[in-house]
Amino acid sequence: MMRLSCLSLSYQNQFRAGKMDLFGFIRTARALNLDGVDLHMNHLPRFDRAYLKQLRRACLDHGMSIPSFPVSTEFARDASKIPAELEKARVAMEVGLYLGAPLIRVFVGSAPTPERTEEAFKYSSEALRRCAEVGAEIGMVVALQNHSGLTSTGDDMLRFHKEVNHPNFALVLDTGHFTGRDGPRGPKQAGHTYDHYYRSLEQVAPLAPFVRVKLYDVDAQGREKYIDYNRVFNILRGVHYNGFCSLVYEGTEEETAAIPRGARFLRSMVSAG
Repeated sequence: MMRLSCLSLSYQNQFRAGKMDLFGFIRTARALNLDGVDLHMNHLPRFDRAYLKQLRRACLDHGMSIPSFPVSTEFARDASKIPAELEKARVAMEVGLYLGAPLIRVFVGSAPTPERTEEAFKYSSEALRRCAEVGAEIGMVVALQNHSGLTSTGDDMLRFHKEVNHPNFALVLDTGHFTGRDGPRGPKQAGHTYDHYYRSLEQVAPLAPFVRVKLYDVDAQGREKYIDYNRVFNILRGVHYNGFCSLVYEGTEEETAAIPRGARFLRSMVSAG
């Protein structure tokens, strides 16, 4: 049975304005009838045990699972900064493990220049392998999310999966960040169409223990303008996906208006079939 969660960054304007903190986000998720919350590392003001205990208890009191702990890393842009990025990931693993998340989400990023793409792939693959090794020791799966740059297509993601080649390494499927899709955000590549986009989803879906469902422009029923979610969820059902789908809102409409509509629509998707 698929379940529905939400990423705290979906309410980033509320956080920036001081109208919401993680405890308010957890209460909001409960009011939206969600099953879990993805607490982005950037939204935690501190990592001490006293604060983490409060977060963990708030999730328990509101019936919320924490299916992932996202950390924004950049392994490809500058090889000299990889040690610092690995340390950031290690801290995220320790925090996420204490909160009860089974995996951390990482990014690989973009090459310094187009002509250094192959070089960046090699050293960032090694960094991901080292990250997976650290995660194996701590007890956290390390999952790479497609997010433009070196992970713009399904082929890119499968190549990283093969190159890293570690049992503690997995892939996160992001429905917004493959080439070929119209609309805002996401990578663009000349000649790529929706055929390329849906093929990428089909390639990564069988390997993904976690899925990000992006919303950019939702109609009155909560349906996304730029993504056919009936087709997306048919792909997921076709591979017997049984995990969390995390709502991530990146549109321009007021979050408190758009997200409830999107959540109701996505609830109907994860509950169908």
